[in-house]
Amino acid sequence: MPSRRRFLSGLAAGTAVGLSGCLGGGTTFSPGRTSNTDWPLPGHGPRASNYTRNAVAPRTPPSERWRAETGRSVGRPVVADETVFVPAEDGLYALRLRDGEQRWRASIAPYGVAVADGVVYATARDEAAVFAYEADSGEGRWRRETAADFATAPLPLSSGDAVVVGDTDGHVRSLAPRTGETRWRFRAFTGVYSLAARDDRVYVGTTGGEAYELHVVDGDDGPSGVPLWRRKLPGTVRALSATRQSVYAATFGGGFLKLATGASAGRTEWHATGAPTVTDALVHAGRLVVGVGSEGVSAYDAATGDPRWRATVDRTAPASPPAAAGDTLYVGVGGALHAYALGGGVGVGPYRVDVQRWRLPIRTRGVAIADGAVVVTSDDLDGSPGVAVLE
Repeated sequence: MPSRRRFLSGLAAGTAVGLSGCLGGGTTFSPGRTSNTDWPLPGHGPRASNYTRNAVAPRTPPSERWRAETGRSVGRPVVADETVFVPAEDGLYALRLRDGEQRWRASIAPYGVAVADGVVYATARDEAAVFAYEADSGEGRWRRETAADFATAPLPLSSGDAVVVGDTDGHVRSLAPRTGETRWRFRAFTGVYSLAARDDRVYVGTTGGEAYELHVVDGDDGPSGVPLWRRKLPGTVRALSATRQSVYAATFGGGFLKLATGASAGRTEWHATGAPTVTDALVHAGRLVVGVGSEGVSAYDAATGDPRWRATVDRTAPASPPAAAGDTLYVGVGGALHAYALGGGVGVGPYRVDVQRWRLPIRTRGVAIADGAVVVTSDDLDGSPGVAVLE
């Protein structure tokens, strides 16, 4: 049973240190207005922006709605159909969003999970398979064997007619949501590490540092994923985020890049060479692209790649993938969950205050935002791995 203990200690508001840059460009953010929101994919939507502009989320130190024990999480939590789904070492958990009661659990070894149209899709680690379950009951819909296991979550397309998966051997497949049958396939040169999509385009990032744009077209023999371009980037493509005219890529040790799409064939629009090595996610919010590494948060102008603001932490440690809502960014780094002002606080140039809204000493592995709250997975909730909902 989950507890209802409150986080009445260890919360602190304050400012971040090591700030530089200025916003400019008229970038402003407002608090969210809608509390009835979901976070159905690890990156929130197919474009993997990791941002929901209108969602309400805690801007002041939160209290705890509930916490529940799970196995150690291996992927990001997602929230849909009034349920929190946690991919953990010992299974896929489905917990009721209202109070944390377990609705069901699937005995698989998942890597990532995504939800679309009442169906939960899961890729597996250490097993070459993709699974689909009914979100409300956990009843298995189908299981599809693949060539290799996975290092990225499934990607349901916004059209609703396909789920894209990419395995560690470089096979990209589009699966039919109802049956799991392969609709089209593509082979990258190395293993797939990141995916994003918009409209009829799918973007693929690999462990070997390649980025691809695939055009999904309907032909006489059915749909296919036609490669439009391939770019070699300076490191494993750890995260992608797609917009209508560009795709942002975060690499291992090689910074961030903005790549043109379509007819421009992957041309580099800017390259922030000093950007941090991120953990599986970029935040794209308005005129900002934000990444989090082991030393803190770095924000860049989405149009130019110029640095906008930076917040360091006092202890170098692995960072969780970030998530943002309204005017606030949430991330686990330096052994704590932090909430930062997405716009960089108040000030000009290096003189900034009120960047950090609050800090909670909890070792965070994953973050999602839904129902006016922050959903957090951790290896250590009073000594046990689990999930907590903060509001």
